[in-house]
Amino acid sequence: MKKFSCLSIFLLMGIIFAFSNSCFAQKPNDRPGPDVDGKVWMNSTEQEKESFLYGASSAIVLEYHVRNKHSEEPSRFVRGWVEALKDMTWAELSNKVDMYYRNNPEKMHRHVFEVIWHEIIVPNWKQ
Repeated sequence: MKKFSCLSIFLLMGIIFAFSNSCFAQKPNDRPGPDVDGKVWMNSTEQEKESFLYGASSAIVLEYHVRNKHSEEPSRFVRGWVEALKDMTWAELSNKVDMYYRNNPEKMHRHVFEVIWHEIIVPNWKQ
């Protein structure tokens, strides 16, 4: 149980690190923080996008290795992220997410992780 709280802390730190500058630059709203949806994503710089992906991926890969070390099965999302994206650079992944939102402006409400899972990981993952 303790290891899962550590992983949560790493993921939270990655998200905070990735969007710390963009959070302060945005106008305040009635929500406590931005959801990482298409609107936030497309208004972020390339460095912020890649930092977000790096932080999230670091936490996900860490969970993958911890679970493997303890002979536990990683979640489907974690296995998919590690296996389907292993040969993709941050810039390539960022460009694919950008392309999705540019080609689907009516779906800017979809969260980045939802887009990565349904539009990038699942179609490219040989399970």
